[in-house]
Amino acid sequence: MDENSQIIRYDVSGYEIVTSALLELLNDFPGLDSGNITFSTLEDSGGIAMYPISSAVIQSEKEDITSHVKQTCLYPFHVIYRASGLSENRKASVKEWLDNLGRWLEKEEIIIRNNSYKLDQYPELTGARKIERIDRQTPSYLDSINDNKSENWVIYITMQYINEFDR
Repeated sequence: MDENSQIIRYDVSGYEIVTSALLELLNDFPGLDSGNITFSTLEDSGGIAMYPISSAVIQSEKEDITSHVKQTCLYPFHVIYRASGLSENRKASVKEWLDNLGRWLEKEEIIIRNNSYKLDQYPELTGARKIERIDRQTPSYLDSINDNKSENWVIYITMQYINEFDR
């Protein structure tokens, strides 16, 4: 390992807590008409799923003289919207849906079917973890077309949260 490389560390104990809260939040999205957003599972012809890119990475960690630790963690994930037989209008609609999801997670006001929605607060996490912010890393885009002609539309998002504890 050279002097510029850094060991990547993960908040392994918080993975299930954070994943569960995030999946619940995603399923509260006001643009979700039917069904739900699943965890890492999509049918061949369609559906919406959240796929973590990795576990929660510890971006920074500070420990004071009383052994109180404050970690800033990043949980990167994709939301994939798979659909078949999309017309040009439907493709635009899927893209708009994913972009609205991203804006809503960033606590921006969105309009869905002439109704205004804004996420006021993030869900509480157990323990001393707290969601600080959620940010889109990309706009939504067409990622791939499968053999059965279904399309995978994707948005890349990162959740930042704080984890505090005493050693």
